[in-house]
Amino acid sequence: MNLAQVTAKRITPALERQWVLGAARFIVLICVCVVMAVLTRSDEYGFVFLNVGNLLNVVRNASILIIIGVGQTITLTAKDVDLSIGSVLSLTSVVAAIMLNRYGIAFPVAILAALLIGALLGLINGLLITYVGLPPFIATYGTLWVLFGFAYLILQGAVIYGFPAGFRVIGNGNLLGIPMPIIVMAVVFCLGYFVLYHTTLGRRFFATGANIETARMSGIKVERVVISAYVISGFLAALAGLVLIAYTNGAEARIGDRYLLPVMAVVVMGGTSLAGGQGNLVGTLVAALIMAVINNGMNILAVPAIWQSLVVGLLIIGSVLADQWLRRRA
Repeated sequence: MNLAQVTAKRITPALERQWVLGAARFIVLICVCVVMAVLTRSDEYGFVFLNVGNLLNVVRNASILIIIGVGQTITLTAKDVDLSIGSVLSLTSVVAAIMLNRYGIAFPVAILAALLIGALLGLINGLLITYVGLPPFIATYGTLWVLFGFAYLILQGAVIYGFPAGFRVIGNGNLLGIPMPIIVMAVVFCLGYFVLYHTTLGRRFFATGANIETARMSGIKVERVVISAYVISGFLAALAGLVLIAYTNGAEARIGDRYLLPVMAVVVMGGTSLAGGQGNLVGTLVAALIMAVINNGMNILAVPAIWQSLVVGLLIIGSVLADQWLRRRA
C-alpha cells in the first residue's frame, strides 16, 4: 500500500463508515421487500405486494412519517428532542379544518395559517428550552398535553370532514401518476438534506449537538440554532397534518397521537443518535420505508393487530442493536 492510499484511508474512515451503515439499511429494505413479495404471492393474484399501485401506496403511507421525521432528525442532530410533534400536527390540522369547513376560508389561506401556527409552536418550544431553561423532554412533553387540550377544546369531541376539492389535491391528487403526498415528501426530504448537509445552519446543528459548550465558544449562537431546529420541526409537523387530513378528508383532536412513537422509532432506526451531533436523513427515509413495507405486508396477510405491534417492536429493537453492532465493526 503506497503513501497516497494510506493517507486516503486515514482521512475518510467516517465517510466509509457511513457508506457501510447506509448500504446495510438498503440491503435490509430490499430483503424485507423480497420476503413480503414471496409471502403475499398467490396463484390467483400473483405478486400482490409488487403491484405498482401497492408500492405507491406503501411510499404514500410512509410519506407522513418521513415529513415529520425530517424535522425530528434535525432536532435530534442538535441534541434536542421534540415530543410535541403529534400534538402540533393535531392542533394545526384542526385549525385548518375549522377554517375550511366551518368558515369557508380559502384553502391557500388555511394552509398558510396552519404552517405559520406550526412554526410558532416550534418557536415557543425553542424559547422554553433556550431562555426559560426547561429540559427539552419536559418542555415538549408539556407542550404535547397543552396542545392536545386546545385541540379538544376547539373541536369539543367533534370530527370535521368534507374539505374543498382544491385542498384535497395535496393528499389525494396525482402528478404524472405519482401521489401528491410522495411529491410533497420528496421536496421536504431534498430541502432538509440540503439544509442539514450543505448549509452553515446544518453544520451548526451538528456542532451544537456534538458539544454545545464548544460550539458556543467557537462563536455559534446556540440558542438560535436550537430555536431554528424546533421551528423547522413545528413547520413540518403542520405540513404533515395538512397532507394527512387532505388524504383522509377528516380531522379530529388526536389525529397526530399515533405518530410520535413511530417517528421516534424510524429516526433512531435510521442512525440518528439520541446523544446529538449525528443526524442521518437517508437512514430516516429508509427506516420509514422498512416500517411501511412490513405494515403493508402484514395487512395483506391479514395479520392480527396485536401481532403487528409485536413484529414492529421486535424490528425496532433488532434494528437498533444491528446498527450499534455495525458501528462498532465499521
